Amino acid sequence: MDSAPSVRDGATRKDAKIALIRLLYERGYHREQIVRLFNVIDWMLQLPKALEPEFFQAIYAIQEEKQMPYVNTIERLGIEKGRQEGRQEAEQRALESKRNAARKLIALSEMNDQLIAEIAELPVEEVVRLRAESQH
Repeated sequence: MDSAPSVRDGATRKDAKIALIRLLYERGYHREQIVRLFNVIDWMLQLPKALEPEFFQAIYAIQEEKQMPYVNTIERLGIEKGRQEGRQEAEQRALESKRNAARKLIALSEMNDQLIAEIAELPVEEVVRLRAESQH
Protein backbone atom coordinates (compact mmCIF):
# COMPACT_ATOMS: atom_id res chain seq x y z
CA MET A 1 0.00 0.00 0.00
CA ASP A 2 1.21 3.47 -0.86
CA SER A 3 1.37 5.78 2.15
CA ALA A 4 1.38 9.01 0.08
CA PRO A 5 -1.67 11.17 0.76
CA SER A 6 -4.39 10.92 -1.84
CA VAL A 7 -6.08 13.81 -3.61
CA ARG A 8 -9.21 12.81 -1.69
CA ASP A 9 -7.56 14.20 1.43
CA GLY A 10 -8.82 17.77 1.93
CA ALA A 11 -5.46 19.27 2.91
CA THR A 12 -3.78 17.61 -0.07
CA ARG A 13 -6.50 18.94 -2.36
CA LYS A 14 -6.04 22.43 -0.91
CA ASP A 15 -2.28 22.30 -1.49
CA ALA A 16 -2.75 21.01 -5.04
CA LYS A 17 -5.32 23.70 -5.77
CA ILE A 18 -3.03 26.44 -4.46
CA ALA A 19 -0.14 25.08 -6.53
CA LEU A 20 -2.26 25.11 -9.69
CA ILE A 21 -3.45 28.66 -9.05
CA ARG A 22 0.15 29.76 -8.44
CA LEU A 23 1.12 28.23 -11.80
CA LEU A 24 -1.58 30.29 -13.55
CA TYR A 25 0.09 33.46 -12.32
CA GLU A 26 3.64 32.25 -12.96
CA ARG A 27 2.86 31.26 -16.56
CA GLY A 28 1.83 34.83 -17.28
CA TYR A 29 -1.77 34.16 -18.25
CA HIS A 30 -4.01 37.17 -18.75
CA ARG A 31 -6.68 38.02 -16.21
CA GLU A 32 -9.51 36.48 -18.26
CA GLN A 33 -7.54 33.27 -18.78
CA ILE A 34 -6.80 33.05 -15.06
CA VAL A 35 -10.46 33.54 -14.18
CA ARG A 36 -11.59 30.86 -16.65
CA LEU A 37 -8.97 28.35 -15.60
CA PHE A 38 -9.53 29.12 -11.95
CA ASN A 39 -13.23 28.33 -12.37
CA VAL A 40 -12.34 24.93 -13.86
CA ILE A 41 -9.86 24.21 -11.05
CA ASP A 42 -12.37 25.41 -8.45
CA TRP A 43 -14.99 23.06 -9.89
CA MET A 44 -12.62 20.08 -10.13
CA LEU A 45 -10.96 20.42 -6.73
CA GLN A 46 -13.65 21.28 -4.24
CA LEU A 47 -12.52 21.77 -0.68
CA PRO A 48 -14.18 21.03 2.64
CA LYS A 49 -15.67 24.24 4.10
CA ALA A 50 -13.19 24.12 6.99
CA LEU A 51 -10.23 24.51 4.60
CA GLU A 52 -11.67 27.37 2.53
CA PRO A 53 -10.35 30.18 4.77
CA GLU A 54 -6.78 28.85 4.45
CA PHE A 55 -7.22 28.51 0.69
CA PHE A 56 -8.58 32.07 0.36
CA GLN A 57 -5.71 33.41 2.43
CA ALA A 58 -3.18 31.62 0.21
CA ILE A 59 -4.85 32.90 -2.98
CA TYR A 60 -4.88 36.42 -1.60
CA ALA A 61 -1.16 36.12 -0.81
CA ILE A 62 -0.45 34.93 -4.36
CA GLN A 63 -2.43 37.86 -5.78
CA GLU A 64 -0.50 40.30 -3.61
CA GLU A 65 2.82 38.69 -4.50
CA LYS A 66 2.11 38.74 -8.24
CA GLN A 67 0.25 42.07 -8.06
CA MET A 68 -2.44 40.69 -10.34
CA PRO A 69 -5.83 40.63 -8.67
CA TYR A 70 -8.78 39.14 -10.50
CA VAL A 71 -12.44 38.66 -9.59
CA ASN A 72 -11.51 37.56 -6.15
CA THR A 73 -12.79 34.19 -5.01
CA ILE A 74 -13.25 35.54 -1.53
CA GLU A 75 -15.41 38.36 -2.81
CA ARG A 76 -17.40 36.08 -5.10
CA LEU A 77 -18.08 33.57 -2.35
CA GLY A 78 -18.72 36.35 0.16
CA ILE A 79 -21.30 37.91 -2.13
CA GLU A 80 -22.98 34.54 -2.67
CA LYS A 81 -22.97 33.80 1.06
CA GLY A 82 -24.50 37.22 1.72
CA ARG A 83 -27.21 36.57 -0.85
CA GLN A 84 -27.94 33.17 0.64
CA GLU A 85 -28.13 34.59 4.17
CA GLY A 86 -30.36 37.39 2.89
CA ARG A 87 -32.71 34.88 1.26
CA GLN A 88 -32.82 32.81 4.45
CA GLU A 89 -33.55 35.88 6.55
CA ALA A 90 -36.30 36.97 4.15
CA GLU A 91 -37.81 33.48 4.26
CA GLN A 92 -37.71 33.54 8.08
CA ARG A 93 -39.38 36.98 8.18
CA ALA A 94 -42.07 35.83 5.75
CA LEU A 95 -42.70 32.66 7.78
CA GLU A 96 -42.92 34.64 11.02
CA SER A 97 -45.34 37.08 9.38
CA LYS A 98 -47.54 34.16 8.31
CA ARG A 99 -47.37 32.73 11.81
CA ASN A 100 -48.38 36.09 13.31
CA ALA A 101 -51.33 36.31 10.93
CA ALA A 102 -52.39 32.80 11.94
CA ARG A 103 -52.04 33.69 15.64
CA LYS A 104 -54.32 36.71 15.16
CA LEU A 105 -56.90 34.63 13.32
CA ILE A 106 -56.77 32.01 16.09
CA ALA A 107 -57.22 34.66 18.79
CA LEU A 108 -59.86 36.78 17.06
CA SER A 109 -62.01 34.29 15.20
CA GLU A 110 -63.77 30.97 15.37
CA MET A 111 -62.25 29.78 12.09
CA ASN A 112 -61.12 26.18 11.87
CA ASP A 113 -57.46 25.28 11.47
CA GLN A 114 -57.84 24.29 7.81
CA LEU A 115 -59.26 27.70 6.85
CA ILE A 116 -56.62 29.57 8.87
CA ALA A 117 -53.91 27.46 7.19
CA GLU A 118 -55.25 28.39 3.76
CA ILE A 119 -55.48 32.09 4.58
CA ALA A 120 -52.07 32.28 6.26
CA GLU A 121 -50.47 29.97 3.66
CA LEU A 122 -49.17 27.61 6.34
CA PRO A 123 -49.42 23.85 6.76
CA VAL A 124 -52.38 22.79 8.90
CA GLU A 125 -49.94 21.13 11.31
CA GLU A 126 -48.30 24.51 11.91
CA VAL A 127 -51.65 26.12 12.68
CA VAL A 128 -52.49 23.27 15.09
CA ARG A 129 -49.15 23.86 16.83
CA LEU A 130 -49.78 27.63 17.03
CA ARG A 131 -53.25 27.03 18.46
CA ALA A 132 -51.77 24.71 21.11
CA GLU A 133 -49.18 27.39 21.98
CA SER A 134 -51.87 30.02 22.40
CA GLN A 135 -53.80 27.84 24.88
CA HIS A 136 -50.87 27.61 27.28
